[in-house]
Amino acid sequence: MKVIITGASRGIGLELARIALRQGHELLAVTRSSPTTELQALLDAHRPQLRLLEADLRAPAAAESIGAATKDWLSLDLLFNNAGILRDGVTREDFTDSFLVNAVAPFEVTRSLLPRLKLSTNPRVISLTSKMGSLADNTSGGHYAYRASKTALNMINRSLALDHGWLSSIVVHPGWVRTRMGGNEAPVDPAESASGIWRLAQGLTRDQSGRFYDYLGRELSW
Repeated sequence: MKVIITGASRGIGLELARIALRQGHELLAVTRSSPTTELQALLDAHRPQLRLLEADLRAPAAAESIGAATKDWLSLDLLFNNAGILRDGVTREDFTDSFLVNAVAPFEVTRSLLPRLKLSTNPRVISLTSKMGSLADNTSGGHYAYRASKTALNMINRSLALDHGWLSSIVVHPGWVRTRMGGNEAPVDPAESASGIWRLAQGLTRDQSGRFYDYLGRELSW
């Protein structure tokens, strides 16, 4: 299986990469900057099964560079749009960066890879969202830029699923995870979250496309 993971340097992305490699899949790991020690160790242990790409997803050419890095792959089976940022501010820059990374970039990456996904016998796209993007779940307010960007991602995924009936595409809430974004008080281990997301991806069917789940496979309210 051919797999692409964005935001693969640490946290959930790194754990998803470990699972993919452990199961013998070919993987492109996309990072914003130089690989972390952990990701570099995976590269050293899994050449040429694993290839790395440094790409800032805010850049207009980022999606094209991901395609170029896998130009020898005839098809793509599984894309994880995992990269994301959390901005607590309310400035124009906070909103712009949040939307670019959390919503626009996943759309651009997915759209650029649609021709190769369509050549897979089981094409799947998993975009990591958050319950903070759920209108029904918002009972505490705040986090304007982050919430709005994740709601936008949810809507983008819904449209992709409707426009491309051959594709299985969902958004997944990974839980409150102990990562640099989630903080040390978060109750969910990155490996636990990644394992649940991977399991959900493997069992995904087209009639689930366009829906909103958590990492345990439970459907969530918009």
